[in-house]
Amino acid sequence: MIVFDTICALATPPYKSALAIVRLSGEQALPILRQITKRDLDKIKPNYAFYTKLFKDKNNENTKIDECIVVYYKGPESYTGNDSVDFFLHGNPVICEELLSTLVALGARRANKGEFSAQAYFNSKFDLLKAQGINDLINANTLRSKNLALNTLGGKNTKLINKIKEEILLSISSMEYYIEDQYIENDLEANNELDNTKSKIQKLIDEIDYHLQNTKKNNFIYKGVNVGIIGKSNVGKSTLLNALLKKEKAIVSSIPGTTRDVVEGEIELSGIKIIFNDTAGIRLTKSRIENLGIKKTYEIIKKSDLLLLLSDTNFDMFKGKKILSLIKNKPCIKVQTKKDLNKKGKEDEADIFISALKEDIKPLTDLILKKLDLLNVEEGYFLGQRDVDYLTKISNQLKDAKESINIINEIEICSDKLRVVINTINEYLGNNEAKTAEDIYETLFSHFCLGK
Repeated sequence: MIVFDTICALATPPYKSALAIVRLSGEQALPILRQITKRDLDKIKPNYAFYTKLFKDKNNENTKIDECIVVYYKGPESYTGNDSVDFFLHGNPVICEELLSTLVALGARRANKGEFSAQAYFNSKFDLLKAQGINDLINANTLRSKNLALNTLGGKNTKLINKIKEEILLSISSMEYYIEDQYIENDLEANNELDNTKSKIQKLIDEIDYHLQNTKKNNFIYKGVNVGIIGKSNVGKSTLLNALLKKEKAIVSSIPGTTRDVVEGEIELSGIKIIFNDTAGIRLTKSRIENLGIKKTYEIIKKSDLLLLLSDTNFDMFKGKKILSLIKNKPCIKVQTKKDLNKKGKEDEADIFISALKEDIKPLTDLILKKLDLLNVEEGYFLGQRDVDYLTKISNQLKDAKESINIINEIEICSDKLRVVINTINEYLGNNEAKTAEDIYETLFSHFCLGK
């Protein structure tokens, strides 16, 4: 990936359609455009659409590619920050490929994935958090997840992180006064500064941890929740899956071992995609094929966000050493099935007692959302595993800085540890290491009088 190159790519899916868009970006965009159109480009306005004919060689009428609409964007007032051209063609893949081949022959290069956004990032059009928001928005699969992605795209997460960064920088700049020789003897003032810093750090930790928990919930909303339906053979796993999906997705039979592979289906609950995985019944069997299915059941247990543990009697099978080791750290709902046939009533261990054939299973779907704490999710600013990883890292580093005050009570140590936090935040935003020193000294000298 070389951000200085002039690059081109198809910006719409490679299928027949009414329209297709080819994008060209880089310092050679305008010179290349001049070679394929007869229009006088000195008379066109940037950001305005114009009609033109495109040619492989504009001096040869027999090399016409298409008649289309073109928009020229003059850098830096473009998405990438470079000169860019969007070609709105007739949506025939043959036409698109002919134009792309022509652009490459005239000096452009076919873009790699994400390279237009990489140019935009390099040209300071946005930071890494907004870049992530663009990708999240494109890949959102429900209306609710789309709205979450719009929050990150809108820069709310960047504003919040910069606010936290500013608070830390103010603490560092305040401590710098007490690190100088003339202040080091004033232990009382230094200790007061450390106490104030410790209080500020705790508030920042609380704020970050709050957003971290919301982010984990928002990730469920965005990517969907994987729910494994687990149990012995013939406890009603496939019947439950069909009831949840409201269609005959899985084969239901009284013959043990009917389900030998994972059967997947999904529904949407409160704007959240829930992916259910019906699995092979766990039991001892000599069937090689059935054992392969049971092996896949264990894989589903590992990757699931939530497990529905099904039984029509008791839940003793889930107390075995192997299965207990797999489910012990997973959110689980113990579902007693076949309520319509069971005369003994609900087992004490069961969280819910249902008949997937005879009753509405909404109480179960409500319980799924409640178990994952997704009934009342607040609007989030962050989305994705990268956000979770960095928020966790920043929180832990702040806790380390606070702990250094409790144990060592040295202002220099605390200042150094807070500098590490600023480094991490700048890395999160996509800034280089030199930005940390620049941030600290800008904050420090901003307290000086004008003219000093």
